[in-house]
Amino acid sequence: MKLAVRSIAAGSLAVAVHAAPYSCQNKTDELDLAHWPSAQATALDRMITLNANQSNFAVFDADNTIWRYDIEESSLPYLENLGVVTRETLDPSLKLIDFKDTANYTETLYGYYSRLCEIDAAVCYPWAAQVYAGLTIRELKAHIDDLMVLNTTIPTSYWDGDVVVQEEINPPKIYTGQVELINKLAANGITPYVVSASNEEVVRMVVSDPKYGFNIKPENVLGVAIVMKNATTGDLTTSRKQITDGVYNQTANLDLVFGTYLWTPATWYAGKWAAVLTYIDMWKKPVLAAGDTPGSDTYMHFNVDVEKGGVHVWVNRTLAKYEQLQTLITEAAEGQAANGLAVTADKNWVVVLPEEIL
Repeated sequence: MKLAVRSIAAGSLAVAVHAAPYSCQNKTDELDLAHWPSAQATALDRMITLNANQSNFAVFDADNTIWRYDIEESSLPYLENLGVVTRETLDPSLKLIDFKDTANYTETLYGYYSRLCEIDAAVCYPWAAQVYAGLTIRELKAHIDDLMVLNTTIPTSYWDGDVVVQEEINPPKIYTGQVELINKLAANGITPYVVSASNEEVVRMVVSDPKYGFNIKPENVLGVAIVMKNATTGDLTTSRKQITDGVYNQTANLDLVFGTYLWTPATWYAGKWAAVLTYIDMWKKPVLAAGDTPGSDTYMHFNVDVEKGGVHVWVNRTLAKYEQLQTLITEAAEGQAANGLAVTADKNWVVVLPEEIL
């Protein structure tokens, strides 16, 4: 998701699909994967046919996996430029280090976030999810909807060493190919989930709103959950707690106010797989895992049920990330072999470039 703070356009990268050919006889062939390259679509259709209507599930990262770019990293400068999230509105508990101001420059919140990422992802990931503190879900949803239809980049700036860099941030652009895939999985009885390192409510605002086409149940969104307050009663809750307790009501939650306190598991790196174990299934493995970030999404990838024909979907943003992925695959395969496990980490990879599924 957020391993690199700045967006880098993917270069010309070789794409590999490791899956046997087959004759597609899906009962829902009318749901074409039209925005996927032919070989990748064939591999995905094969997996769906093998695993349809058997109570299976699939897991998707959000940022740079089901849409291009990062929803938190774009919403932060967007909301700051609107005056909605500012230094003045920032909860005092989120002022972790001093702002780096000079006589001629006032550091942006985006720049502040970037410097937190330089410390560690474990610092900036939660901070980016907590920064909405004080807003209601209803208020933030309106801004996220505006962000999703924005046709321009978002100006901001950040420090690169001791040099201020002016930056233009891209708003999210939904991958049409992923909309097709998610709906086809659901139509064939394979339940899609999103497991994101972004704020859970923010991701839910998009993937569970029918107008965006994903049609993912709000209960099936797992992300960085923030404790929220009922401003009338003072009661604290999270959607995850409500879902577990069987009392979740998406509409009734609209006026809950974001706080800063984190719920667990924290859904980045190994926490993504912890969320699967906690909220989806402790024993059954996904038949598809999709992601773009080495070392974070790969915790889900390496737990795919390849023996059932499951696939690892990789959205290949940069050559550097692909090379990191290859190292992790090699290490995972060696680890499986050394421990007497079936070697599956290096099998059934479906790799696609971002521009191929827009």
